[in-house]
Amino acid sequence: MIFQAHSPSRALQPFIQCYLEADCRGSLHAEENTLFPNGLSGIFFNFGNTGRMFIKEDYKTPAISIFGQIDCHFTVAHQPGFYSFGVMFKPTVLSKLFKMDMGDITNTAFDGKLVERDFYSLHQQMEDTLSVKTKIRLFEHYFINKLNPDLYSKNIADHALDFIHHHENFSVDHLAKHIGISQRYLETQFKKSVGLTPKTYSLILRFKRIEQQLNNSSLPSWKNLVFANEFHDQNHFIKDFKRFTGLTPSKYLLEKLDMGRSYLIAQ
Repeated sequence: MIFQAHSPSRALQPFIQCYLEADCRGSLHAEENTLFPNGLSGIFFNFGNTGRMFIKEDYKTPAISIFGQIDCHFTVAHQPGFYSFGVMFKPTVLSKLFKMDMGDITNTAFDGKLVERDFYSLHQQMEDTLSVKTKIRLFEHYFINKLNPDLYSKNIADHALDFIHHHENFSVDHLAKHIGISQRYLETQFKKSVGLTPKTYSLILRFKRIEQQLNNSSLPSWKNLVFANEFHDQNHFIKDFKRFTGLTPSKYLLEKLDMGRSYLIAQ
């Protein structure tokens, strides 16, 4: 099973990174796949046979699953007949949409019906259609009705994210001074809005850049990596890489991780 990504409408691109389909309806056997943190959080509407997620704990997949930021590799197990439609949000959107502290749901997935009653009827409407275009239209109609002023205004975390995405090498102290606040206050507000520290979020972005380079190279080597200068040494590189994949770079390239990669680079 491979994730299939779909773009949101132009009006919702500032809020939604992409939509993802995960389809096991044609499979004859149960599947277990390793996924990697991609710096996004979101909602999955699940249909058919129930699946499971293994992050820090074992989660039975509910009909509507909200998940926060994940800062390590994790496992998903799906049964034949399973289908999922996911919405991957920009990093601060869930916090603004549901007024929640994202730090409380890092490495966690929970039943979305506990947060939003409308999800139940939305799930039923999605279940009644086979068309992914209709599912997207149904969700976008729901989301547009939920737009609020907070979603349009930039908070401290949004300004920090802008900086992080434009600067591959930086210190958190430099970032805090750039915004004009203390480092402690920056880290507190960023984790509340995003679910990660600025440092961990930037490490995930770096991991995604390196993974793409490794995957595009026929015979990648440490010395030839464009991003090698971002690490103190090769051991540091391998340690960070294993944190997010559970594998060394060389072992990672030998494994069949198509589903994990398609989730990682979803956009």
